[in-house]
This record gives sequence, C-alpha cells and structure tokens, in this order.
Amino acid sequence: MSDTKRATALIDLFSRPALWVALRAVCDHPQQELRVQTPFVDVGQAAALDPALLGASAHEPGALAITERMPHFTQRGQKWRFLKVFDRRIIRRDLTPANQFVAYFVRYSLKMIKGFAYSIAADDEMLEYFHEFLYIIRRLNSVWDNLSPSFKHAQLTVIPIDNQLLQFDPQYHVILQTYLACESV
Repeated sequence: MSDTKRATALIDLFSRPALWVALRAVCDHPQQELRVQTPFVDVGQAAALDPALLGASAHEPGALAITERMPHFTQRGQKWRFLKVFDRRIIRRDLTPANQFVAYFVRYSLKMIKGFAYSIAADDEMLEYFHEFLYIIRRLNSVWDNLSPSFKHAQLTVIPIDNQLLQFDPQYHVILQTYLACESV
C-alpha cells in the first residue's frame, strides 16, 4: 500500500466522530465490575456479617473462643464468641479487560500515528497529511490524559477480542472495530 493510500485510510479511520464519542464516553464512565471478597478479619473490623459465612468462619483456626460474657452462641453448654469472621465486602473495580484494551488501543494508535507521521514529515507531497496526523496525535494525547490511571498503566498481555463488552457494548465495539481496521492498514 502506498504512503498516500495508507495516510488517507488512517485519517479516515481517525476522522470518524463515533470513535471520539466512544473514547470520551469510556474516559468519563468506564465499565466497572463488582467483586465480592471475603477476607478473614477480626469481628470488630467486619462490615457485613453473612450467616453463611459465619458457619464457614467457625471452622477456621482462631475464629472462636470460649467466653463467659456476651457469647455469640451456646453449644453443649459452652458459651462461644467469634474472634474472627469472614467478612463480605463488595469491591468496585474499573480495571477490566475492556478498559485495559482501550488504554492499549490509545497507546497503540499514538505509536502508530506518530511513527507514520514522522516517516512522511520530510516528504513535501505528504505535508498536508502530516498536519492532519498532528491533529489526531493531539486528540489521542488528550484522551490518554483523561484515562483512569488504574487501567492506563496495567499491561495487557492478550487482546480480549472475544470479550463480551468489546463485542456488544456500542462504545467499546467502535474502539475494537477501529483497532481491527488499523491492523489491516
């Protein structure tokens, strides 16, 4: 593919308003996932006691002690008190494969566009494209600056092309499609 065709193809890809709307939407409201964690903590540190977890806690070493005052339960005439329990904590995270992919896409795009722009910088015939590439680079840098640090610096080891969010969410899907189109240019 000639430099002119490649330049116009890249400019067309990065001139689509849907891409910039999607990138801004992900920056403003990244997808979050909820995770339930059950750390084994002192009773005083427990935030949400779950009856099912109390039963599991009773089997852990150091969880129970015999007491004479304020017992939690009595079994066979012995009064028992919980010292440690499994606590149910719901953690909200935005470090998801889809968000990591968006950060990867922005980093990938910046590297690709900069590399191509500087390879054509000395060519007078390509000067008009160079200025358009600089505009795209400024926009990508702006998106990069607005990405959440939690997924901006996480390494993506595999492109999660089969990720449900990337496949079906309109915002993330536009970004995935643009990435796949860039790979073919």
